[in-house]
Amino acid sequence: MTRHRGNSRRVAWCVAALLSLSAGVARAEPSADQAAAAEALFREGRDLVAQGKLAEACPKFAASQRLDPGYGTQWNLADCLERLGRSASAWAAFREAADMASRSGQADREAKATRRAADLEKKLERLAITVTTPADGLVVRRNGAVLDAGAWGAPLPVDPGKHRVEATAPGKRPFSVEAQTAGPGQVVTVEVPPLEDDPAATAATLPPGGQPGPLAAPLRPTAGGDGDGGADTRRTLAFVAGGVGVAGVVTGSIFGLLASSRWNEAQDDHCRTETLCDARGVALVEDAKSAAKLSTAGFIVGGVGLAAGVALFVTSLGDTEPAAARIVVAPAVGTTGGGLAIHGRF
Repeated sequence: MTRHRGNSRRVAWCVAALLSLSAGVARAEPSADQAAAAEALFREGRDLVAQGKLAEACPKFAASQRLDPGYGTQWNLADCLERLGRSASAWAAFREAADMASRSGQADREAKATRRAADLEKKLERLAITVTTPADGLVVRRNGAVLDAGAWGAPLPVDPGKHRVEATAPGKRPFSVEAQTAGPGQVVTVEVPPLEDDPAATAATLPPGGQPGPLAAPLRPTAGGDGDGGADTRRTLAFVAGGVGVAGVVTGSIFGLLASSRWNEAQDDHCRTETLCDARGVALVEDAKSAAKLSTAGFIVGGVGLAAGVALFVTSLGDTEPAAARIVVAPAVGTTGGGLAIHGRF
């Protein structure tokens, strides 16, 4: 009986975490001010490109994409980075554009972005950072960003030019060097040597008297009461969560149909190409994108509610320990709508 109550508490905690996550997804929808700022930055970026001011244009596209992500903005960012000579950044941006198109079911756009990424990949310059004798707590940075230990020794794509490599560890003297790329298709290797001891850093960590103090005892969880509300309470919560789930799915379906209708109308009557639309077409595309995001949020909230309802209902069926439960919620996000795949084992 105790094991069953413990399992119920774990399920309740998981449900609370999932509902918090779904609320966070809904809050991620850009506000009207953010959407307006993103549009203004995008247009400013296009104007700067037309003037040949690529170094100023690329950050505008990047800022617009952060505020309101979209395939068109991502494509323009990737194209700007390539024309600026930042081949590795452009390659990564085109790959992201292809992924966005794939998730939206836009095969033509996906193929177009994939071709641009493939052309760039042949010309990439790479930098490998090797560590032969890693010190305890070693941190390696490339251009200020921490390089994961799993990436040590790997020839990673980098933009042409100079790159600063730094290595630090507690009680050791820091190491730094500047590496210059060697041209398209070439790999430059930087070896981080064994770091030297730094007596001054070691002395600074000791308390007066030169002896380390006692280690603090690790915190341990405190056992608490079971606090199980009983099968009836879980069953009631299951129906509530299921109702929320159904409402979310209905909402997602309505906005999904609206997004599809707006998108088809724009492409059929108001857009000559995938990016060239009249004023009405632009408005329809924006309406479709907004509806698609609301549809996706609705499906995610609905899926979480249904999954939580099933989990709570299963744990309320009796006092015997249920088989190990597993729920996998996989959202499917698209430009013209959204969906949700739920797989479970109870």
